[in-house]
This record gives sequence, C-alpha cells and structure tokens, in this order.
Amino acid sequence: MPAPLHDLRVLDLAGLPGAWCGRLLADAGAGVQKIEPPGGDPMRRLGPFFRDEGDPAQSLVHWHYDTGKQSRRLDLHDEGGRQALLELVRGADVMIETFAPGTLDALGLGWRHLSEIAPRLVLVSLTPFGQTGPRRHWRASDTVAQAMGGMAWVNGHPSETPLRGFGLQAYHSASTYAAIAVLLALMAREQSGRGAHVDVSLQASVAATVEHVSGFYHQTGTIEERRGSLHWSRYFRVGRCRDGHVLHCTLGDWTSLVEWVKGEGMAEDLDGPEWEDFAHRKKNCARVFDVLDRWAAAYQLDDLVEGAQLRRVPYAPVRPLETLATNPQLRERQFLLDVHHEDLGVTAQQPRGPFRLAPDPDSPPTPPPPTAPATRLRALPPLRALRVIDFTWVVAGPVATRILCDQGAEVIKIERRDSLDFGSRRGGLTGNLNRGKQSVVLDMSHPEGLAIARELIARADVVIDNFSARVMPNWGLDYDALRRLNPGIIAVAMSGFGRTGPWRDWVSYGPTLQALTGFTDLMRHPGGEPAGWGFSYADMVAGYSAALAVLMALWQRRRTGEGQFVDLAQFETLAAVIGVPLLAVLAKGEMPRPSGNRSPEGPAAPHGIYRCADRPPDRAGTRSGNDRWCAITVFGEDEWVRFVEAIGAPAWSRDPRFATLEARLRHQEDLDGLVESWTRGRDAEEVMNVLQSAGVAAGLVADAEDLCARDPQMRHRGYWVDVATPEGETVRLDGVPFRIGDHASGPRAPGPLLGEHTDAVLRRVLGMGEEGITALRAAGAIA
Repeated sequence: MPAPLHDLRVLDLAGLPGAWCGRLLADAGAGVQKIEPPGGDPMRRLGPFFRDEGDPAQSLVHWHYDTGKQSRRLDLHDEGGRQALLELVRGADVMIETFAPGTLDALGLGWRHLSEIAPRLVLVSLTPFGQTGPRRHWRASDTVAQAMGGMAWVNGHPSETPLRGFGLQAYHSASTYAAIAVLLALMAREQSGRGAHVDVSLQASVAATVEHVSGFYHQTGTIEERRGSLHWSRYFRVGRCRDGHVLHCTLGDWTSLVEWVKGEGMAEDLDGPEWEDFAHRKKNCARVFDVLDRWAAAYQLDDLVEGAQLRRVPYAPVRPLETLATNPQLRERQFLLDVHHEDLGVTAQQPRGPFRLAPDPDSPPTPPPPTAPATRLRALPPLRALRVIDFTWVVAGPVATRILCDQGAEVIKIERRDSLDFGSRRGGLTGNLNRGKQSVVLDMSHPEGLAIARELIARADVVIDNFSARVMPNWGLDYDALRRLNPGIIAVAMSGFGRTGPWRDWVSYGPTLQALTGFTDLMRHPGGEPAGWGFSYADMVAGYSAALAVLMALWQRRRTGEGQFVDLAQFETLAAVIGVPLLAVLAKGEMPRPSGNRSPEGPAAPHGIYRCADRPPDRAGTRSGNDRWCAITVFGEDEWVRFVEAIGAPAWSRDPRFATLEARLRHQEDLDGLVESWTRGRDAEEVMNVLQSAGVAAGLVADAEDLCARDPQMRHRGYWVDVATPEGETVRLDGVPFRIGDHASGPRAPGPLLGEHTDAVLRRVLGMGEEGITALRAAGAIA
C-alpha cells in the first residue's frame, strides 16, 4: 500500500542545514533524489564512520540524513549538468536547496527561471537569515544560529558560558519548518495551479523553537536568564539520588508526592496548606527542591522514579544517551530498526523518524484535482477550509495547533474552567501559543458537555490531544469511536510515550523527556553538573512534528477520502532529533560525552562561545551588562586565513600549534583562550560584525532584548507581528519562520479569553439557539 507522500517527486540539493527536510519527506514515501556534486556530497566525508574511517559510504552523517533517498551526481558549474537538472525539475514537485542567496540565480537556476519551465514547482530555499534583509548574505553554523535565534542564551548555569543545545537542533528545527512549508505550498498549489518559492530563515526557525523568551519579553519586558537545571517555570530541577541524578517535578499529583515524603519523615514544612497552591510552590521553588533533594539522596534512582510514576508524578531519571539503545519503550514500539546496507553487505540499527503515518487503506487512490487557473490575486492561507478540534494544553499540543491556525485553519480549543495559563491570555506566552484560536469551555465529565464535544468532532477535519494515553479513551473518544462519528477524521494523539508499550501510562512534561533521552546529561560543560535545556525543547519538537504529521495525513486523505490515527510519542520525536550521536551508539557502540560548545557538524577550530566586553547597565540600572558573548565557527583553512586577517593577525596565530586544522583541533583549549583574549576587549556586536564582514560565521548570543527589539534582520523580515485585541490594545506575537510566495499567513488574532467563543461556536457550528445554550450553562455543561 502506498505511503502518504508516494506521489511526490523531490530534488534534494540541500547541504547539512536542510538535509533533515528531505529525510522527513522520504520517510513519508516521497521519491527524494539527492543531487550531489561530482565528488560526492561533503556530508559523506563527515565522521563518525561505521568501520572504515574516511569511507564515504560509511559516514553515519550520510546514513542518518540520506536514508530513503536516491542519489545522482551533477556538476552544476557545467552546462550539461545544469541542463540535466532542468530536465529533472520539469518532472519534480519540490526542490530543496541551501545555497547562499543569489547562487542559483548566477547559475541560471534561480526561481524566476525555474518557475517558467516548471510552473507547479515548489522551490524551498533554507538559508541562515532568509533571502531578503540586511544580513541575507551573512554566514551561520548550527551554533551561530542557536546563538542569534535566542536558544543558547538560556542554556547553562548562571556563572558559566552559555551552552548550545546538544546536536544540530537549529538545523533540525529549520528543516522541519521547511517540510511543513512544502506541504502547505503543495496544498495551495491545488487551488492556484502554481508552485511557490518558500523562503526559510534558519535564525527565525530557532526563534520559533524557543518556548518562552519572546512571549515573556513582549508581555512584561522580562529578559529570561540561565538557571542551570531549574526550568524557567520553576517546577523542575535536577537533584541527586544515591546512584545518579533525578529530575524533580512539583506538578502532577502534589498531594501524593508530599504525603510520600511526609510518610518518611522528610517533608519538613511542605505539608502546610499553603504548599497546595502551585503558584506558592513556584515562588518558593528553591525551598521545595532543597527539601526534595535531601529526601531523594537516600533513594536508588530507579526506585524513586518508579514510586513517583506510580503516584502519577512526572519524575524521570537523568539517563545517558546510550541507554536509549536498550530502552524497553523504544524497543516495544519498534523505534529502533535494522537497516540493511546492500552496498556494504552490513546491517545496522538506525532510529526511525519522529512519527509514523499509516499507509493508505486498501482502496484505489483518487486522482488529484485538475489544475486550477493561475491567479494574480494575493493567495489565501492554505488551510482556510480546515477545522481542528483542539484538546491540547500546556505547550506541546498548542504549538501544533498554532502552526495550523497561522495558516488559516479554524481551531476550536476545548478548555476546562481551571485552565493552566502562563500570564496574559491575549499575548505573552499563553497568548502566543493560542493566538487566533477560539476558546470553548466544556465540562467533559458532564454528559451534555461530552455530547457537545462529539458533535463538534463530527463536523471537523482534525482532532488533536496531548493528554496521557488513558484520557481520550476514558471519555469514549478513542479512534474507533471517532471514526464512527466522522469516517474522515484525522486524530493525533500526542502523549508522552505513545498508546502502546510498558511506559504508555507514564506521565511526563518536556523536561521529563529531556532527562530520559540524554539531553540533560549531555548538556553541560566537561566536568560540570548537568544543566540541560533552559526550556522545554521537547515540547517544541513534538509540536512542530505533530503539525507536519497532520499535513501529511491531509495530503493522503485528499487521494483516499480516509482519515487516520497518528500515535505520536513525544519521547520518540525528541529521540529522533538527537541525530547522528544516537546512530553512533546504535551502529558502533560509541558513547557520547559532554562536549560543551564543541562543533557537532564537522571539524572546526576555533569553535565555541566566547566572552566579550561588558556593556554599561541600562538607564534604570536594572540590567547588568557583564554577560555578553559571541559564537564563532571557523571551518577549514580558507576561513582560518580570513579569521586571522580579521582579528589583526596576532603573533599567536603563527604559532605551530595552530598551523593546520588538525593541529588547531589538538590544541583547542589553548586556542579558545587566545581567541577570548581578543573578544574580551570588544563589544559582542563588534566581534560579530568584524568577523561577518570577513566571511566568518559569528553571531552574538542574543538575549530577549537583542532578539525581540534590536535585531535588524528579524525586524526587516517582519517576524514580530502586532495584533489588535478586542479591548483596543495591541499585543506583539511571534510570526512564521518561512514565507510561501505571496500566501498570507501568520497571527490573525490574539489569544482568546477563557471560554470567549463558547456561545458563538455553539451557534455557528452546531446551530444552537439561545434557549439551548442557556440550558447547557445552567446545567454546568458549558461555561
């Protein structure tokens, strides 16, 4: 049976920053042809290698990102190669590229020419800062993108250098947003008859993946800081057991947790009534976690976590990455697969992609609709006819439905009276997550409240939740029941661990999953204590993965008329973006160790985050200026020469220790100290501008003010969007990290007040009158 995207033909010209995009499409069945230069893609020369060092067929980077693709070599600097590519373009749906802006134009392969010979083509250009703007030609590595997008600033301990996120997470985020944009552009093509040029900004994709920084800044002016292992919400912190680190959590069933601690005589004052208030626990989190640390110190790690999960408290062990190779949940759900490499005659384990879609049911596919006439009018949002019933809460699920809402979907958010919010519902973090959605408050324990939910689902295209596995079935809303209500429904269940497996009933939040997958353990400076992400990166990954899964399921439904169930385990979506380090564990038993800010994308030296000169405090005296940093990445000899010239060719740059890249890698610590002796006397913006002018990837480690108020590229790209509220005010929200031709997308309304649209939705969607609505409210079924 065909896979969801089996009818798509994709040309993949992307380098490492966009390689994950092609892999995601290939995993869903698209025919992806990788176009390589005559000498082969440079990724094939990147280690680690399976067995034979330097063998391009055994590069694990190549294995991970090119699985499922076919290969063809073309020389685009040769007329014959260019003509061969143009012939392929005529039969393609999508082309993905990561060249510097203007490169394809100079080769006669730019959008204007391609769209003339292949009007239905979707061209995806993924670049560091986008195709337009004052920094369109600047360079970036994954580390520089993490720095300039606001991701690195909030990771690490307060007294230490900011930490990059482990792995190629800037590239993975941008690639996933690029895949989302591909599906949206293809759906729009079915209405307009024409393709589009998709412009994806790596920096903006990183900004869109940082959970809390922009929302709090725009709401209160707060500049979020590094807090070590303490999550920004103040409900999670790493502590120690007898045999390892554990992630504490004060959400979940607090009463069960404190009674457990109290029963062992260790609760101190935590059994007072004031601690029942989660806001009080948040305000006094240091006291709570200090008590819990003393209690946990006597426990074996596994015993403590098992006891917590039995009480439905989302504790987790801080595991090393290599434990994923034998993880019982991943094995039960067949996340780790044996892949046979015919050219080498070997079989090795590899992780799946972030989610799985069911193949088509056993019925003949229906042909795509006929081509519509091209239109010159500004295109409408691609999902304007889509209705989504949104049972999601907290962060991961709302990210998914926010992406759909930004593209025109009608998102009806089902909420409860005691909704968990983070400040303002119009703007800020909560408003940013739920912008443009319609809030309906239902009592799902009331028969009439449940009946309303069922009626809404019967009139919808998609239903999505991120509860633990038992909640929707307990309401009688498992997939079989949903199909009886609506045979074409697409149901997405975003539970922590999936609907099957020994951990299916475990409770989790983003930090729980980060501890289990190895991120928390690996994100530290060598020899230091675990820090991990300064936010719930797991939630953001699950959110945009779920949005992509919905779009792929919609693309499949257009042919078959059939919906499907997507069992998306957030644990697996996070494990999938670990990338090559997990593959190295599986294929060759290589055990990763904390590497701080060393390069994850090939040999580079210098590479890291370097302290820069202090700057004066702000006028109000409320901000210190002594925490300024710049990320720098220098690949190869050409970039080293440019770097040395840019910093004035100091005497130490001629030291034999730094004469070659291999030598510089052997003496990285010495080199880092000397580089920082140069950056330490200069403003971070000066360091960035001097090096970028020389063609060296460098970027300041942006805090909230740098990103949201001072970045000229983000401002030029219109990433921040001002939206009017019904109260006559304005809130500033995140935009969309990609542009699809002239399609209108992005925030159209602020976040809803709790229950703001209950009556309107019941009238408009279900045709209810005022008498019926009043009766439901009197019965307590709605609010």
